[in-house]
Amino acid sequence: MMNYYLLSGKNSPMVTSAFAPEGAKPAHELIGELTDKNELPFEFNLYLLKEVKGALVQTKDLKDVKKIWLDYQPNSLAWPLLSEKLMTIIENNLTGNENLEWISADINANNEKKKYYIPKFKKKMDVFDLKKTMFVEDTEIAIVPWFSFGKIKNYSIFHLPSSNNLWQITPAIYISETIKKKIQQEKLSGLDFEKVMVST
Repeated sequence: MMNYYLLSGKNSPMVTSAFAPEGAKPAHELIGELTDKNELPFEFNLYLLKEVKGALVQTKDLKDVKKIWLDYQPNSLAWPLLSEKLMTIIENNLTGNENLEWISADINANNEKKKYYIPKFKKKMDVFDLKKTMFVEDTEIAIVPWFSFGKIKNYSIFHLPSSNNLWQITPAIYISETIKKKIQQEKLSGLDFEKVMVST
């Protein structure tokens, strides 16, 4: 049986983060506006976040940063903001059942602009092993998620279900071991993998 992983950004005491402009709508309100769109209505600006004497400092000064552009770029929306390389790896390894599309986003830093991509699901997925998953009472919010291999085996990437539209663009994306290995082979930056529980 194949393993599956939660794909996320790597924790670091000093990291670049992409910030939406002041006055931009919060993530949950933006989702509805992006229904028929394939790009964000604004551009991000890249800042350095670093810990100084226990406090988090935000600065536009990026001169101390060894790697400014990460393949999994932290951002103020807490969405998966993926480099073209990472998006291409995922796109090239889809099974065709994921109903996935991409929202493009521009990020500005040091007089340079780079295009990144946000995965957007068009179909709500049924992925839980309902007998093993622990939920917050009377909700679809999983405290301890267990995934059913029978339900996820035909997906290379999937999301958690939710009762609203937050499953369409979600902070938590899950990938197959095939995609994980391709990412590691390409030595992409800023990523972490957490193995998830899958029942047969």
